[in-house]
Amino acid sequence: MHRLASLAALILLSAMAPALTVAQSATVIGSPNQLLTDGARAMEAGRFDEGVRLTLAGLEQPSKPTDIAAGHSNICAAYAYLKRFDEALPHCNQALELDNTNWRTYNNRAAVFVGLKKFDLAMTDVNAGLELAPDSATLRKSRQVVTEHHEAFVRDRRRKPKKA
Repeated sequence: MHRLASLAALILLSAMAPALTVAQSATVIGSPNQLLTDGARAMEAGRFDEGVRLTLAGLEQPSKPTDIAAGHSNICAAYAYLKRFDEALPHCNQALELDNTNWRTYNNRAAVFVGLKKFDLAMTDVNAGLELAPDSATLRKSRQVVTEHHEAFVRDRRRKPKKA
């Protein structure tokens, strides 16, 4: 599996898994907003485009701020998995503006930053998530993946001849 794909898989585990810590760790499965719930379930089943479509429709309906934040976080995760990083980033940012206590969103945005080759920002987000959930195996694995991607990027840049 490509390393970025492994980070994207961690994103999905992060976005869809049940809470493992006391820190806020919400998804929208079980939300009163059926479209957000259906979107999360579609993403969980690997139907990312459908999940994004349903979640975007769900975000048009009145919902609790934590559900809206989780919806944006889920869209961020889906777009990151689909390697649509420029589309993912605004959803990550919106989710964190609404709820900066969800470590999973920091993990999702870290994956986006890796995709954008912004490794320092990715590590900052992983560390922010670890402050909220210090025992998260997902975040510890993400820290390792960020480091591996950064090292591979540096190695590749050294190997490529400089253009005249």
